[in-house]
Amino acid sequence: MKIDLHLHSTHSDGNWTPSQLVAHAINIGMDTIALTDHDTVSGIDEALASADGKLEVVPALEINTVWTDKSGVSQDVHILGYFIDKENETLLALLKRQQEARNEHVRKLVDILAAEGMKISFQAIHEIADGSPIGKVHVTQAIVSCGGASDVTEAYTKFYDRKSKYYVKRESVSPFEAIEAIRAAGGITSIAHPSYCADLTSLIVDLSKHGLDGIEVYHSAHQPQHEASHLKLAERLNLLITGGSDCHGPWGEHESLMGTIPVPPDVIVKLKQRRF
Repeated sequence: MKIDLHLHSTHSDGNWTPSQLVAHAINIGMDTIALTDHDTVSGIDEALASADGKLEVVPALEINTVWTDKSGVSQDVHILGYFIDKENETLLALLKRQQEARNEHVRKLVDILAAEGMKISFQAIHEIADGSPIGKVHVTQAIVSCGGASDVTEAYTKFYDRKSKYYVKRESVSPFEAIEAIRAAGGITSIAHPSYCADLTSLIVDLSKHGLDGIEVYHSAHQPQHEASHLKLAERLNLLITGGSDCHGPWGEHESLMGTIPVPPDVIVKLKQRRF
């Protein structure tokens, strides 16, 4: 089986529409995929319809959260949710909070950039988003369009890096709140790409006592030593294993990552078993 449980579309920060993403998955022989757009479920219906029985699409999402450790240091922590009820009121309420915070964050950044002389506006970003929830991909495209950066990679580095003078802190829910909302929607939770951050072991242990179901062990940013460490922790805490490429579609000269991360077939089997 070919499985990829971490994919993004234009409904968050990918550059394929859900239909294009599914078409590519079918073309390369994927068996099971999950659309895990950031803080939104708006692309799931399109993905499910596009599958047309040719592969399995797991209704899912990735919630961006912020965790502050005991020393007061904050880190971005992402929580994946699988097999969710995308119409659950608790989940939708949390996602509404996330989008409102995201929009406020974008407005603050736009004000800063406009004060620097950049011809950018919230309305222009809204038009680029074309009905999708506004995210970094739309902001960086707007920045490139008005000459603020040569490409989106430069725009990300210049305006979104925490060390940038333009960096604007965004308010976000905690990983505990994200897990609670996903579980309310009948979903299975997993912490995404834990090796992106400083050591999250203490947080994962704590989250495992508050509804965390799994750890994303297999990921395009994880080295073999990361996988081994996360597998050991998952076994110790009796957590599920998840995995995926974190594909955002092809970017410039870079080909799509979809399907490039080997995910054992029993991953999806055990996820489904946990649902019941």
